[in-house]
Amino acid sequence: MGFRTLASLIVATAATAVLASPATAGDVVRKPDLAVWGADGRFQGYSAAQTLDLSTDAEKATFTAKVAGAVDNPTYNFDLNLNQKPDEHAAANRALGVGASWNAGAREAAIRSSLARSFGFGMLPKTNYVRLSMDMNATQPVYVRGRTPVTRANVRSELTLDGRPVASIALGGGTQGDEGFDVSLTRPFDIPAEFTVSLRAADERVQDGRLMVKLVRTTW
Repeated sequence: MGFRTLASLIVATAATAVLASPATAGDVVRKPDLAVWGADGRFQGYSAAQTLDLSTDAEKATFTAKVAGAVDNPTYNFDLNLNQKPDEHAAANRALGVGASWNAGAREAAIRSSLARSFGFGMLPKTNYVRLSMDMNATQPVYVRGRTPVTRANVRSELTLDGRPVASIALGGGTQGDEGFDVSLTRPFDIPAEFTVSLRAADERVQDGRLMVKLVRTTW
């Protein structure tokens, strides 16, 4: 396919999208996000992303393709996100995301996934619920054989009562030896502050431990 044929195909596709009814093209294909940047009057890089809305009556689904970076070293990204839509009977309680990227210059591939689900309880399950989430990712240079991929996984649970977050516990670790443990209490006993205990370990030893207090609400 020559350049003129490709250009004609792009123009025809754009014309079809413009002439289509708003209920079809306007809802399915979003306007692309385009950006360029430079320094000292010279072109440095660009970013272009296109999102497709594949939602149904029960699920909100979006697929995004993105390329960014320098002309000779772009990174290609693909992301698919699925979220349950709320209705009159239940709140949205599950979300799923998968993605992949490829760096042409470093010849490095990465995959990632996320999963979250909420479990309502009590008389008001829409405002009283426990939310569990998990994030996983892995990166691997394709030209290095026998090398263990750099992986990372995080598991988090959050407790919400009467529509406000109360506490959370998070665990994380990966192949680089950086394990983490976080406990957070938000506004316990109606105190307008958030208390967080954070521990980071490496090589079976605690490398970083801290207690943080953050003001989250004030009344004047």
